[in-house]
Amino acid sequence: MPRLIGCWLLWGLLPVDRAEAGAWLQPYRTAYLRVSTGVLVSDERFNEHGDRVPWDTSSGGLRDAEYHDMNVSAYGEIGFARGWNAILWTEWKHLEAQQPSAVFTTYGLGDVALGVKRSLYSSWTTVASVVAGVNFPTGYDVNEYPALGAGATEAIFQGQLGHNWGGPWSNVEAEFRVRGRDYADQLRGALGGGWTMFHRLGLRGEARGALALGVADSSATSSAFFNPETQNPSYLDLAGTLSVAIGHGVAIEGEVRSTVMGENALAGTRWSLALATSPVWTLWK
Repeated sequence: MPRLIGCWLLWGLLPVDRAEAGAWLQPYRTAYLRVSTGVLVSDERFNEHGDRVPWDTSSGGLRDAEYHDMNVSAYGEIGFARGWNAILWTEWKHLEAQQPSAVFTTYGLGDVALGVKRSLYSSWTTVASVVAGVNFPTGYDVNEYPALGAGATEAIFQGQLGHNWGGPWSNVEAEFRVRGRDYADQLRGALGGGWTMFHRLGLRGEARGALALGVADSSATSSAFFNPETQNPSYLDLAGTLSVAIGHGVAIEGEVRSTVMGENALAGTRWSLALATSPVWTLWK
């Protein structure tokens, strides 16, 4: 567990001169929207000791079994007052647990998150903000396999700091998440940055992590059928994103994100494609 302390979380950003997330806020009366679709296929997970093991440990883990996660997610911010943003996030999932003898499938809307972001400090080079929000389930059956979510309401408290280095930018986030339904609370965090080239091409790198607090060795991960959404996970993700502006305030983004270490967590690499707006939409006069 100590090796996971200090893992950090970062939500994807566009280049700093048009930053739409992280510590930066949307200007008053404008909005930002990012819609993405992604797929992850994995036959491995991290057990309670942080070791990579087969995702399906029935038959000694010798069966050809895979977990498929396909999703469409949406994240938006609206500048509803000066120095204040409203935040909305949700995702639709199609999950499959593929085993030689059967295929278990669930699909539908997962969780929804609502929040507000408040600017604390803003200059030409440095910004700081705080976020408070709530993440809640949408009525799915948490006992389904594979589950669409943890079925728990979660309170989110986050601080963010961003800096423009005269071209490159960096962003750091720290979050405390209180989870319901007897799940362990989490510390989450982020460290990332990016650079814009040729005014249209942007590169980003990020490290994303979570640390479950006060979790003993979990018996849930030692069962034959591992249900990723109903665990107390700790993990570290590394990601790279390429962003290409196509005009009219819209960019196409391609991302590769891989979970490189963890406990009680799914291993694997997710490939995603997204459309993201720049803050050019004026919602009202």
